[in-house]
Amino acid sequence: MMSESKKELEQVDFLNAINELGIGGADVCVHASVKSFGAKINCGIKGIVQAFLSQDCTVMVPAFSDEYEACPVKKYMPERNGAGDYSFFLNKDYPVKKIFDVTSKEISLEEMGLFSKTVLDFEKSFRGNNPLNSFAAVGRNAEKLTRAQTAKDVYAPLRRLCDDDGYVLLIGVGFDSATIIHYAEQLSGRTPFVRWAYDRYQRVIPVSAGRCSDGFENLAPFVNPIAKKTKVAESEWTCFKASDLAEICRNQIEQNPMITHCS
Repeated sequence: MMSESKKELEQVDFLNAINELGIGGADVCVHASVKSFGAKINCGIKGIVQAFLSQDCTVMVPAFSDEYEACPVKKYMPERNGAGDYSFFLNKDYPVKKIFDVTSKEISLEEMGLFSKTVLDFEKSFRGNNPLNSFAAVGRNAEKLTRAQTAKDVYAPLRRLCDDDGYVLLIGVGFDSATIIHYAEQLSGRTPFVRWAYDRYQRVIPVSAGRCSDGFENLAPFVNPIAKKTKVAESEWTCFKASDLAEICRNQIEQNPMITHCS
């Protein structure tokens, strides 16, 4: 574990953290705040990603983008959709009509962060085919993780991550950033929300997407016992076996359906 007082970081510092967590050679879904380090990163953000790749990790990140959102149409407006009377979605301003493609590098940067953008920008990255909530990955298993994702099967990459004994790694972020809990909600029987985008024929189509995650911290006491932790400068790293995390969360949601609800 690195001293909090260290003000400059080299690639070896990230290699040490990866080795301490024992995730070399694994598929890892990373949620990261670069600001959390509180130190100068001499190798740059790309150097952090390369540290994972040098240990034969495949790095997957959420690469969500609001740029492709469309106004809803009546036939894709179910009654129970976390949308109330739909007035918010019907009256909001939407971007100029854009068609999503898996080769796109568009991302909602403010929400996703620079680490996700860096992974997406890698020349050999792969991106899932969901216009709003895609995942991007780079590394040996990047295509395998992302290729099954579709507009309707939004959490296919997380299902694959669990099936392949992968990990979820929170770098300087809270449990409310763990997208896999949305997958656990789906495993418990919940249906993802419907949002809207354009297909290649410029028709509005339904797109499965996540929901509010403000309540996810309520699950932390149940999963902390299986967490591995380390620290890089001021950044807390918390790592979970993806399948174990999803199963514990699914169990808790089934026992207490209100546990993940937002205020």
